[in-house]
Amino acid sequence: MNKANSLAEAFTDIRKCPVCDSPEKKPVFKNLIHTCNVLKKSGINLKNENVLSDIYECANCKHRYLSVVVADKFIKQYYSVAGSEYYDLIKNDPYDRNPKLTHLMVKTITRKSKVGSLILEIGSGTGHLLSELGKVGYMCYGVEPNEFISDFSKKKFNLNVKTGILDYYTFPETKFDVIILSDVIEHIYDANSLFRLVYFYLKPGGNVIVLTGNSKSVYAKFCGIKWEYFFSWEHISFFNRSSIRFLFEHNRLRMTSFEKLGHSAHFFNELKVWFYTIRGMVANFFGMRNHRFFYMAFDHFIAIGEK
Repeated sequence: MNKANSLAEAFTDIRKCPVCDSPEKKPVFKNLIHTCNVLKKSGINLKNENVLSDIYECANCKHRYLSVVVADKFIKQYYSVAGSEYYDLIKNDPYDRNPKLTHLMVKTITRKSKVGSLILEIGSGTGHLLSELGKVGYMCYGVEPNEFISDFSKKKFNLNVKTGILDYYTFPETKFDVIILSDVIEHIYDANSLFRLVYFYLKPGGNVIVLTGNSKSVYAKFCGIKWEYFFSWEHISFFNRSSIRFLFEHNRLRMTSFEKLGHSAHFFNELKVWFYTIRGMVANFFGMRNHRFFYMAFDHFIAIGEK
């Protein structure tokens, strides 16, 4: 495993917008201290408190992004091991943590495509979404960088999943009707390189379906710098309606749908989080607690782009 002991070795400064490449930006939040274990698991021997970062907003496309990101070789190392934070939570029993959202994604995809169509999920994870789509009658493919969870999805659901990072040679003879990016794009610095691949693999008239956090949601604005989405080094790009539209159009895709939703896709769960967030803010204000961040609620979207 690669190891790093210095800021210069372990991190990369982001000087231009990762969506439109504009250098014009303003800081929205300053001196963010992450709360995750990504650095340790990446082989970086630094504490979160020693690496302050800012959240910028692009003056051109209104995209929000992290000012400093984990260097490429260390974040790739992190995603390839079974010890990544997300899979740590479920590695003994890789269950579907959000079946209601899985069901919503299946409904969205069946609404936009014919049963029997070819589907590619980039970052296919445990494989539960592809498995449900396969039951409906779709022909499903996946690509997943984490070897542990990729192997699980193949053994559990007999899926056609490639282990690694998508490139032009992953499925050289196959074009897809639908490409899914569910909780993936916020992890990607070079979104345009990814979307050039999306365009390459989509059939004419095909759709890309993106689920990610909405940095301009009412809830995200309410939480400010304490929005949970900011607190993992995994999350480096924070989209909204303006920036996802720009990304689509820059890559010759037409945005046909933008739907706001909660990450759990469960209305009453989201309301409960709102209540706890307000209560936590009051407790912080009066010095009774010190909540570092507040959990997610009503702060995601599904955007669809057509080739």
